Amino acid sequence: MAAERTVGFLQDIPVEVVVELGRARMTIRELASLERDDVVELAKGSDEPVELVVGGRVLARGEIVMGKDGLALRIVEVIGEQPGRSAG
Repeated sequence: MAAERTVGFLQDIPVEVVVELGRARMTIRELASLERDDVVELAKGSDEPVELVVGGRVLARGEIVMGKDGLALRIVEVIGEQPGRSAG
């Protein structure tokens, strides 16, 4: 309980949340030649879950859905602590 009170203020600190749709590997030449309407293929299928990343760590996986004001993420899996890794 004391630990919860000690770090409770941390819960209100904003953090950047990234929803990663996929990745691609390109050369600088390919990047420099990108133009409007070009398509960059991602190394992930459109039916695969996307990842919710905070601080470089995957915290959850989900699917892209339409929200009230645009795209949103529906969480389908919360990633637990990996074996052999501590929470702190």
